[in-house]
Amino acid sequence: EYAALSGQAAALGRDFDISGLAAISDADYANFKPVQWPVSASHTTSDRFFARGGFYHTDGRARMVPVASAPIPFQADGIFHLNSGRVRDQWHTMTRSGKSPRLNQHETEPFAQIHPEDAQSLDVESGQLIEIVSAQGKAVVRAKITDRTARGSVFVPMHWSGANTSTGRVNALIAGVADPVSGQPALKASRVRLRRFTPLWYGFAASVAQMQPNSVYSAVSRTPSGSSCELAGLSQPDNWENEARRVLNLNSGGASQMSDTSSGIVRVAIHDGAKLAGLFFAGPNPVKVVRQLANSRLNSDEQALIALAGIPASGQPDPGRTVCACFNLGINTIRQSIQDGATTMIALGNCTAAGTNCGSCKPELQTLIDNIPILTAAE
Repeated sequence: EYAALSGQAAALGRDFDISGLAAISDADYANFKPVQWPVSASHTTSDRFFARGGFYHTDGRARMVPVASAPIPFQADGIFHLNSGRVRDQWHTMTRSGKSPRLNQHETEPFAQIHPEDAQSLDVESGQLIEIVSAQGKAVVRAKITDRTARGSVFVPMHWSGANTSTGRVNALIAGVADPVSGQPALKASRVRLRRFTPLWYGFAASVAQMQPNSVYSAVSRTPSGSSCELAGLSQPDNWENEARRVLNLNSGGASQMSDTSSGIVRVAIHDGAKLAGLFFAGPNPVKVVRQLANSRLNSDEQALIALAGIPASGQPDPGRTVCACFNLGINTIRQSIQDGATTMIALGNCTAAGTNCGSCKPELQTLIDNIPILTAAE
C-alpha cells in the first residue's frame, strides 16, 4: 500500500517513488534486501538519484528560500520553552529499538531535564514527577535536574508512545503546524507551563510477564527477564496484593507481602512454584530499589524475604543504572574503576570494556571521568 501510494505521489510531481515494489509477495518482503530508489512501476532507470547533478525542479536549478527563525524567548511569567529530541539508545518511537531489553536499560522512562533554579522555583526535586502543560495537551514525566539545560527551557525525549507509557507522550504537547514551504512539521518546540505532580504513592514493579498498567503514571520497559515498570497512583488501593497482581499481570502464584504502616511502604513478591515471577514496591516517595538487581532476580529461586529487600546482600556489589549498554556496565562499577585509576577513556576501556563497542556512551563516560575527584597518595 505504501509503495502504491508513492506512485500516486510521483504522478503529482514528488520525487519519492517505489511503486515498482507494490506487487511483491509476503515471501519476497520477508527476504527483502535494501534497494536504491526510485523503483518506478511506469519506467526504469539505472541512474542513481541526482547522479547527474541538478535539483528536483523542471529547469534543474535550485530555488533559494529566505528563512527567518522565530525563537521562543524565556519569559518570567511561568512560560517555558519545551525542546523535544532524542536520547542515544532509542530510535523514533521505539517501534524497533524498544524491543531490545539491552537498549531499554539506559533510560527506562520519559523524563524532563530542567535547570536547578527552575526546579527550585517549582519546588521540584530530582526523581519526583513533573506535569508539562501546553495549549495542545499535557504529559507527566520524571524530573531530572541538570545545568545542561538552559534556564527557562525544558528538554523531554520524544521516543515514548502510548504503547509504553500512560502520560509520557511529549508529542501531544506540540501544535500541529507545518512550515509553509517545505511542509516540515514544527515537531520540536512548544510553549509550556510546568508544575509538580504529586501522586499519593510511587511504585516500581518487575515481572516475567509483559506489563500494561493503566495507572495515572506508568512507564514500561523491556528487560532480559520480562518487563519493568515505574508507576504512581492518586488513590490508595483497597488491597495491595490485588494491585500488585494487576500491575505485574500475574493472576496466579503465591504472594508474600511486607507492609510498614508507619512509613507507608509496601512490598509484594509473587512466586510461581519456587521461581520468583514478580516484585512490586510502593511508597509515598520515589521508591529506592536497585532496579537492575530486582530484574535479575526474576526466574530465580530467590526467597521472598531476600528479594523484597530490594538491595544487594552483604558483600554483593550494586552496579547501578546502566551506562554502557553494550557490556551491561552500571554507573557504580564505572565510578569505582575510575577511582581505582582508570582516569582516561583508553584506560577505562581497557579495564572495563566500556565505550569500546558502539561508542555511544563515551560522552557520559568522559563526564564521569571529569567529575570524579581522584585521590592522590598524599590525600
